[in-house]
Order: sequence, then structure tokens, then C-alpha cells
Amino acid sequence: MTFAINHPIKTLVIFGLLLRIFVVFFYSHINIFPDSGGYIELAKLLSESNLSGYHGQRSPGYPMLLVLANNQLFIAIVIQLLIGILTSVLVHKNFKLLNFSARTALLYTLFLNSFLHVIFYEISILTESLTLFFIMLICNLLLKRQNKNTYKKWLILSLLFAYLVLIKPFYIFLPFLVYGFSVFKNFDFRKIFGKDILILLFPLVAFTGWSYVNKVNTGYFVPTTFYGYNLAQNCVWFAEKSPEDYRMISDIYVRNREESVRDHKNVSMAIWESYDELKEKTGLSFADLSAELNNFSRATIKANPTDYLKQVFTSWLDFWKTDISWKSDFFRFGSATVFAFIWDLQHYVLRLFKVAFLLNIPFLCYIFIRKRKITPEIVFATFVIITSFLQAFATYGTNSRFSFPLEFLMVMVVALQIKRIHLTFKNRKN
Repeated sequence: MTFAINHPIKTLVIFGLLLRIFVVFFYSHINIFPDSGGYIELAKLLSESNLSGYHGQRSPGYPMLLVLANNQLFIAIVIQLLIGILTSVLVHKNFKLLNFSARTALLYTLFLNSFLHVIFYEISILTESLTLFFIMLICNLLLKRQNKNTYKKWLILSLLFAYLVLIKPFYIFLPFLVYGFSVFKNFDFRKIFGKDILILLFPLVAFTGWSYVNKVNTGYFVPTTFYGYNLAQNCVWFAEKSPEDYRMISDIYVRNREESVRDHKNVSMAIWESYDELKEKTGLSFADLSAELNNFSRATIKANPTDYLKQVFTSWLDFWKTDISWKSDFFRFGSATVFAFIWDLQHYVLRLFKVAFLLNIPFLCYIFIRKRKITPEIVFATFVIITSFLQAFATYGTNSRFSFPLEFLMVMVVALQIKRIHLTFKNRKN
């Protein structure tokens, strides 16, 4: 243990390598999911430097990693596994910057990086592991330079947030959140247009720039042409209550919803089960149909606000679930049962931390309102809470995937509160 504490980076690299070799030995397969195809397709177009006519389903952040791997999925997975180890190093540095002892920082980092879903996201063609890396990198810079107000700090953060937005445009709100906290801290009207505002520069360029590319190719100024389909997923349980103008869409949607219920399929994907028939009946392209579904969803939500809020609450609850991306058929030597048993234990532990995080929110609100003090745990908790609500309003389906890149932040917040309680009792004893 002494060696590990004295050489934490070496320990994390060795632990990370051994754990990943162990998992890959028993699961030597690259996970390809329905989302993966869109990233692979865009990566090929980027490699050819020709986006003419692209349907705009994906943003280029993650496909650029595939381009770096020369569109070889095996190389991309190796890169993601190495990024996972680098993420663990960043997590350790973040714990140290939060003034945890060397021993505690190492234990928390090893604990977080032992979760199986972390590695299984790394061996999947999905955005989650890359998103986690950039969030940890941004948090590292925020902690390292929290008391500095330099052009360099804000420009670097702006660049990092810009790439995060290219990975997942949903996160466009995060730089605005950091900017808001920075302005609020020691508020002065002059700070509104101070150096801090530079953090918004590159994320806005990335968001609007890619939206313009989609405008040229599809006619719609949106970061992704999935927007209509995503919002329609939130209407799944009240689609039949749509206005008469959208009766054809709602009839097809409801029929596929009921078939999904009967066949024990994922009901949230009923709109995708409806896609082929909707495309045939409307004669619309993917992007045009998305725009029409956006109109359908807005009209249906406006007519049924209570049903929508109920669905949003369901989506919000789903955010706090834990998810793992694997396919049990691809485990070797009959190891699927063992891995499933380990994950069953781990996901309950992770849920316990999520519950502790939520129970901690009222206390953090009290600190913020009563003491007007902005602490790292308040910033991190706000990242998580706002994400949980925004994703719930935006879509219904794989909501727990939104949670994964923020789970480390949840544990950090809980760890800080455990530390505070421990110090309080220690001081009382003395």
C-alpha cells in the first residue's frame, strides 16, 4: 500500500491496464449499437472531406476520434481504453485538488475506475467514455485555476467546451453555467463583459457552425436532425391525444406503441418502430420528418401539459438509474454469469451514491443561499442537476446514458460531504 500511495499515477496505470486486459480477455468484442452506425458513417465522410448532402444525424466530435483511428474500430477501441486510463489519472488529480489525502484520493479513484460499465463503454462505439474524459478535463482546469481570471484560462476552457459540444451538442448549456457562476462570484456589473465571457466563444462557434453545415445540407439550422424524433419520444404515452391535424402520425405511433407493449419491447423506441411507415405515408426525408415530428410533439405537449410533465418526471427518474452496454452472447468461457453478478453488486453501490447525492442537494442549496458561497461541490452538483432536468425535458429512452459521464462528479460531491462530516466530528472531539 505504501508503494501505491507514493506512486499513485503508476498504480492507476498498472491497475487500469490489468483490469482492461482482464475484461477484454473474457469479452473480446467491439460493441456496436444502433447509435454506432451514425458515428461510423460520419467518420467516413469526414475522412473524405465531403459532407455534401449529409443528413445531419450526428455531430462530429466523436467521429473525429474514429477518423484519428483511420476508421479502424479496433484502433478506436484501443484509443478509448487508453483514454479511460488517462481519465483515471485526471480523477485522481481532481481529488487531490479538492484537498483529499493521498491515500483517500487514490482509494476513491480506484473505486470509481473499478466499475465494469466504465470499461464496457470504452469498448463500445459510443460517445460516453470520450464525454467523461472531457468533463473530467474541464473540472481539472476549473479546480486548478479556480482563483485565476486570465485570458488563457477562459480560452482553454472555451476550446474544451467547444469539443464537448461537438461530441454532444446537448452540453451547450454548460459553458453558460460556468460563466454564470464566475460572474456571480464577487459580483460586479463590469464582470458581465469581463474576461469570463470568452468561455462562450468557441462553444457557440462549434454549435452554430455545425448547425449551419446541417442547414446547408438539410435545410434546417439544428445541431442534429434527431431533435424531432427525440422530443416525440416524450409523447409516447399520450400520442393519441394529439390535435386532429396530426391524426395520421398519432395513429401510427400509438399502434407501434401498443405492439411494443405486447411484444415486451422498449416502449420509448416506438417512434423508431414507426419510422418506415411514417416515411412511406408522408414521403418526407429523415430531416423533414424530424421537423414534422417536432411540430407534432410541440402541439401534442401544448394540448397535454400535465401528461408531458408526468413523462418528464419518469424520464428524470430514469436518469438516476445505472446502465451497462454489453451483449451477453459475446462473453467467453461462460463468464457472463460472473460479470453479471459483479455488476449487480456494483450498480447497487453506485445507486447508493446517487441517492446520497440527491439527499445532499438540500444542504448544498442551504450553503449557497445562506452563505452565498460557491464551492466546487455546488458547481459540480449544479452540473448534474441541470443535466438531469434538461435531458428529461428533451427525450425519453436511454436517459441513464446521460447520467454516466456525470457519475464521477456525483461521487466527488458525496465524498466532499463525507469529508466535511468527518472533520466536523473530529473537531468536536478535540
